[in-house]
Amino acid sequence: MSMKLQNITKKFGKTLAVDNVSLKIENGEFLTLLGPSGCGKTTILRIIAGLENVTCGVVQLEDVDITNLNPTKRDISIMFQDYALFPHMTIIENVSYGLRMRGVCKTEREKQAAQWLETMQLSNTQNRFPSELSGGQRQRVALARALITNPKILLLDEPLSALDANLRIRLREELRKIHKQIGTTFICVTHDQEEAMALSDRIAILNDGQIEQIGTPNELYDKPASEFVANFFGKCALWPIIRSKKDTEKLLLEHTNVPCKTAIKLESNNARAVIRPEFLAIAEQRITSKNQLKAKVFDIITKGTSNLLTVEFENGLLLDIDVPRKYILPDLSEQVYVNLTHNELHIIYD
Repeated sequence: MSMKLQNITKKFGKTLAVDNVSLKIENGEFLTLLGPSGCGKTTILRIIAGLENVTCGVVQLEDVDITNLNPTKRDISIMFQDYALFPHMTIIENVSYGLRMRGVCKTEREKQAAQWLETMQLSNTQNRFPSELSGGQRQRVALARALITNPKILLLDEPLSALDANLRIRLREELRKIHKQIGTTFICVTHDQEEAMALSDRIAILNDGQIEQIGTPNELYDKPASEFVANFFGKCALWPIIRSKKDTEKLLLEHTNVPCKTAIKLESNNARAVIRPEFLAIAEQRITSKNQLKAKVFDIITKGTSNLLTVEFENGLLLDIDVPRKYILPDLSEQVYVNLTHNELHIIYD
């Protein structure tokens, strides 16, 4: 089901938590609300669920105004961060609880719960209790319980944050697969950029109660609209741009003779190029090149599969660059040369 938020504002006393947010969620998509703590993403999720009233604005589900509708009447399920499973109930009782509240007979609700547990690869856990399951298993039980009532929209509040790193990676793949399989509209809240990229069809990045930018993961990474998005959505250096004194039509990276090639027309003197770590490579030797930058080694971190060099450029910008293990590491503070390998750079304005 599709959903619209129109000019949603939420105040807690004098605190403005959500500031005039408008957003459309398409039918069947996986949309993630991404941002730092306190940016308003969880408040928006609770407004959609009906757990928070709006100060002003309209919430629509399939063009029907549900702004003041009771949460139990919205046909929207929410999976909380702590999963909120009933500890005294068996797994099959937990999963079937929503059907029980709707008056479905025991035989039918247990049949449907068993089917969902099979989908989640948890058929052998039916008669266990939540305390007997791993974190990953409890996460899948909570997901089955949220989906068994066939909600129009499923809300996910930091669904993977309680898991260890390896399990989080595996379960986000499962979550993405389940979404594709059932086709329900998912709206997820997270502060983890990598998780958002792996799961989402689109991502809305929030800052101070407002949406900074919304788009696909690739759009946000490749073409951030602001410094906040550029820095929040992956590492980067924002390099000031100047016009060449010899040719005012030619753009250069500040303090260098390196040309800045961009498809964006320069509209002001406050432009900066977004340079991602993968745009750069440590040069094995100094060469005469228009695309070579000078830097010094600021820090070195061993990652196992590669080494991470933090380099400081002549204008003071710092950036981490992955280098293969076979590369002979320089010493700290040693001067190195860095090749800019990316042909076209994206520009943002202050």
